[in-house]
Amino acid sequence: MAAPCIWKYSRMSTNFRFNRPQELSIVAKPSLSVAVVIACKDGQEKLDLVLASLTFQSYPSRLVNVYIIDDGSSTPIVIPAISPKNTRLVKYKNSPSHWGKTSATNHVAAGLKEDVLWFIDADMVFEPHHLAHHMKWHHAGDDFAVLGWKRFVDQWEYTPASLLESLRKGGFHNLHSQSWSKELWEERINRTQDLVNPALEGYRAFVGATFSIMNSQWRKLGGYNRELITGEDTELGWRIFVSGLRTVPEREAHSWHLGFSTVEKNKELIHRHNDPALAQFIPEMHSVRSRHNFDWKVPTYKVYVDARKMTLSGLLSRRQELLATNGTSAHFTLIGPWKLLRNRYSPTSDIYADLREIHSWLKGDKSYTFVEIDSKVNLTIDSVIKLIQPSATPHYIFFEGTSKIDLKHLVDFQISQGHGLLGVVDKQDNRAFVIFGPALSRALNAGGNVYENISEQWGINWITDEKFLQLNSGRKSRIRRFSRFIKREGKKINSPLQLVIFFQKIGKLILRKVLRNG
Repeated sequence: MAAPCIWKYSRMSTNFRFNRPQELSIVAKPSLSVAVVIACKDGQEKLDLVLASLTFQSYPSRLVNVYIIDDGSSTPIVIPAISPKNTRLVKYKNSPSHWGKTSATNHVAAGLKEDVLWFIDADMVFEPHHLAHHMKWHHAGDDFAVLGWKRFVDQWEYTPASLLESLRKGGFHNLHSQSWSKELWEERINRTQDLVNPALEGYRAFVGATFSIMNSQWRKLGGYNRELITGEDTELGWRIFVSGLRTVPEREAHSWHLGFSTVEKNKELIHRHNDPALAQFIPEMHSVRSRHNFDWKVPTYKVYVDARKMTLSGLLSRRQELLATNGTSAHFTLIGPWKLLRNRYSPTSDIYADLREIHSWLKGDKSYTFVEIDSKVNLTIDSVIKLIQPSATPHYIFFEGTSKIDLKHLVDFQISQGHGLLGVVDKQDNRAFVIFGPALSRALNAGGNVYENISEQWGINWITDEKFLQLNSGRKSRIRRFSRFIKREGKKINSPLQLVIFFQKIGKLILRKVLRNG
């Protein structure tokens, strides 16, 4: 596979990644319009307080429209007297196949024309500058998804009228003397420098009680996942992450959440429902996926193989190597001259015996797709990239049939180094590389040459196979890899169950090493 000037772009970049301005001020003369989207089912009393707090937002009311979605309330929702001027009520008609917050929100949002969509829960009270703090980011760029900052309260005695009066007097922060935060959420925000360095699990910080996004980005993402009833915000957060958008937790966008969240009140039942549903679409949920040996809708890896010099045993060995970690999955695209297999041949003197064996064994397996290529064509890096259709998969891997690079180590090294593309070349010019999903999505959105964009925006690193083996072999390297493993998995501990899973993983890893060494 020829790759002209691959070394030219071999460099680290910090131009994009998830960097953002250090500070932004509220925009003095805003111009972007906002659609405030509130989906609710019953809960008129809390909704009245939400709308009262929205009437006193400092962001110009002429640029704001509020859409209340009544998702089949037992007592129909009404617009109260104290509410923003441009408030509309949309009654969503439920049906056996279309019901719930996800479906209702997608339906209404699809018809909105405002520049920015601000999604809020129907049990929130907002500080007067809350929306303005969201909007300063959207005026600065079109690739931000902004999260508001919230604290939870279990008691409130104010009415819409008294709440409005308190807000007028600057008393938002005095509304509640006792409140609590989501400690794990705030710890994740702090650990990741406000999601500037989110790592793979940073998407977990995306919870939808108050978030905003450009309407154009919402449409590109496709809105909420229509297969989900709950947890739709978490899955959306994952797709926002792999799409290369920047999630910003805005610390100045304060709000009160009235009462316990649904998860807090029904934790075990919610996890029983959400874990398998979300694991279908979020590859990073290794601990959930590892409970069962199932296939998943979104694989951990999409692997592209130049199969022209590949053997079946070699391919299966590479697959086993890549999927050694429990809870991972892969889809393979096999690139080769498959049409040649239709020609007349003799089983005892078949020059395409290796290709034919691969095709014969794997053609019925949905984990494999076959892509046609001329037997003598020079497969370039650009042509490989054109084959990749970005999805919710975080890692895209390519290797030539004769490459011996350990693919799992390749991915781990890319994650630890943070390059958009990490490639390894051997003395025979065989190449293997991995592209990080967010880097690829960002590069595609920029237009022009994707490979150059990855280099400029995220950084590319090419190394020799000797250097790669040196970095991933020996006692010191094993210690480093084990340390990275402990650090990576330790960040996922957010419950007693996750702690148990953490120690189980360590035990399994040690057991494998013992058995391997006899």
